[in-house]
Parts: sequence; C-alpha cells; structure tokens
Amino acid sequence: MTGNSKRKTAEKSEAVRYTKKQLICSEKYFGQSDLLCALLENGKTYSLAETEEIMNRFKKGKVNVC
Repeated sequence: MTGNSKRKTAEKSEAVRYTKKQLICSEKYFGQSDLLCALLENGKTYSLAETEEIMNRFKKGKVNVC
C-alpha cells in the first residue's frame, strides 16, 4: 500500500507546474537563479522534472573552443 501512495504522490508532484519566477524564487533552486533565468521562457510553466531536464541538458552541452 505504501508503494501505491508513493506513486500517487510522485504523479501529483509532477502534475504541478510553476512559472519561471516561481522557480527562480524557490529554495530548491537557490544559487541557480541566473541559470534558470537564462534557460526558461517567460509566460511558460514547467514541472520540476522538466526544469531539471533543461538544466541537465545545458550543463552537459558541448563547449566550443576557439
């Protein structure tokens, strides 16, 4: 029964969406506000999983050397 309730909690938290401003001001992303400000679009909402994915893709991106 606890497995089922954990799954429902996870599904519920993924369904919650936040604006760029809410994510930037959150405790979870304190210290990463500049990155979020650059990567996220105004007027769009993001789940926590989407936000993590966007940040991870950026961090793993290729660096061009001149």
